Amino acid sequence: MSDQDLYRELSKKVGTEHSQIVPEIWKTVSTPEEATLLNVLPATIEDLAERFGKSQEAITGMLQVLFHKGLVFKVKREGKTAYHMPRHIIQFHDASTLWPEAPPELIDLWRQYTEKEYPQIPAALTTMKAVPFLRVLPINEKIEMKSQVLAYEDASNIVEKASVLAVSNCPCRMIMRKCDKPIDVCIQLNRAAEYSIERGTGRKIDVAEAKSILLRAEKAGLVHLTENKTGIGTVICNCCKCCCIALPFAKNIATSGMLVPSRYRAVVDGDTCTGCGLCVDDCPMGVITINEQNMAIIDAEACIGCGVCTHVCPTDTISLVAVRQKDFIPS
Repeated sequence: MSDQDLYRELSKKVGTEHSQIVPEIWKTVSTPEEATLLNVLPATIEDLAERFGKSQEAITGMLQVLFHKGLVFKVKREGKTAYHMPRHIIQFHDASTLWPEAPPELIDLWRQYTEKEYPQIPAALTTMKAVPFLRVLPINEKIEMKSQVLAYEDASNIVEKASVLAVSNCPCRMIMRKCDKPIDVCIQLNRAAEYSIERGTGRKIDVAEAKSILLRAEKAGLVHLTENKTGIGTVICNCCKCCCIALPFAKNIATSGMLVPSRYRAVVDGDTCTGCGLCVDDCPMGVITINEQNMAIIDAEACIGCGVCTHVCPTDTISLVAVRQKDFIPS
């Protein structure tokens, strides 16, 4: 197999078989020898040593380099450690971007991919009606009193329940650089936290610091996102409307399949709204306008229930109300 075919095969394995850019990304992050090893994963150190006729020490050294680059992940199987590639393009995107020694050309290639080819993925997921990867976590300080906030849709509760916490830079803002929002606000939980701490791309934090990061993100107008399932997942992303690989695509019905809203929707109390327009400026979906009566109007169908508008409103005019049942979040 030629080197170019090898890099195309790796691209196929992360779901980008027809990409022109992803093979170049693989070429930038891995030598042909490393790519050959990656192409036979999953496997254990013992399996790889036998297959390639190398010592276990040599294979261990190669895997440590690949782990550091974000190209392999570890999993325990029957008492042994097995290694596998990134499972999909998003995992590859996030992990390789956080490689501490990532060359500038790698970031440039990821930016090209995000702008030119990546939109095909949320479009395909939307067409397939696949279960979305991510869901919005509401900023619940302004949720209507009668609405019941579930434990797994409360960001503070999630970090309190996590066994290990870490924080890393946001891969999306590192790549796209379209805004000056805080970058060190990506919170990893449990297994993901252990991974980032071991790899050196994340810093261990406690619950108090995690809550402080959530508050800093809210003040900056960032949206909390997590995996679209019940229970504690592995991450709380704090995302912006311009750099994120999910939020910008949620605005278009043809590409909205990456992300689902929270169970809530923002509503306006017309008696107290002053028409200041702060909510208009900060809404990540751009679905709030000021009408002729100088009152904020929210497009109910397009609202994702993030609560950014409730946080910025100076008169407590906007609140979140539950509009979807508990089973909206899949188990």
